[in-house]
Amino acid sequence: MKKYRLREGDVTVLDSKTQLTTAGSDASPGALLVPQGMKFITGLLVSAVQNMAAATGFTGFIRLEGPGMVNSQESVAVVAGGNNVATGGNAVNPVKRIPVNFPVTEANEIQVFGEMCGTDIGGMGVVVGLEFSDAAGEGSSENRTMTVEGDVTAVDTRTALTSQGSVATPSLIVPAGYTKIEKIIVAAASDGLANGKQSFLLRVGGNAVLGGEQVLPISTAGRIAVQAGSDSAPQICAAVILDGLEIEVTPSDSLSIWAEGAGDDLGTAYVVTTLVFGK
Repeated sequence: MKKYRLREGDVTVLDSKTQLTTAGSDASPGALLVPQGMKFITGLLVSAVQNMAAATGFTGFIRLEGPGMVNSQESVAVVAGGNNVATGGNAVNPVKRIPVNFPVTEANEIQVFGEMCGTDIGGMGVVVGLEFSDAAGEGSSENRTMTVEGDVTAVDTRTALTSQGSVATPSLIVPAGYTKIEKIIVAAASDGLANGKQSFLLRVGGNAVLGGEQVLPISTAGRIAVQAGSDSAPQICAAVILDGLEIEVTPSDSLSIWAEGAGDDLGTAYVVTTLVFGK
């Protein structure tokens, strides 16, 4: 059995969590309580997009907090994007379902937050649907997350991802009792301030990775200058879900996470990623 709850809102302050408290015409839905009989959040239905009000780039993620979350707090990457002009843009970013297994406590509150990182693009609209279930879904019986983000300013150069928006130094220690990276959720895009094409990749290494550094593709981007008087389309990268990874890690040991751009230098790239740990 499954039940669904939704929250949405606008995020307008950089590196500051904004609680999502409305549901469209329901302007005051009250506290989001875990429905009776529900034991897990088994899916996140998420989308976010920039308002294209500044010529720059950004990343976005969500946070789930409150007494309804058995393991206190989880954060998940949602989007990356960029604009090389602030005078035009038009885009749609479809909802993605991200499978997770977050244990919850019924009848307790969950608070949903959105956060915008990178540089101030003007604003980010976010919608989040929580899929509650009476049993764990696919994969490990419980998941924990680690989310980091950062700006990549040069191609063919490792850039360590060490921040998490309003959290300047998030932990890079594998949660105790968790032995594998089950999936990675990641988004990368550039501000498109130069012409060319670029590939984005993610490196996961450190003492905790038993098989040595793992290198994974994220996305690609391209840009060419438009005709005089025209506006260039924005870049938008929805969350990429790399599932079934089964990367072995040592619990309570340290990770290193890097992002990298390859090919042409399109300007500054913006990357956000979430490692989802399983037992």
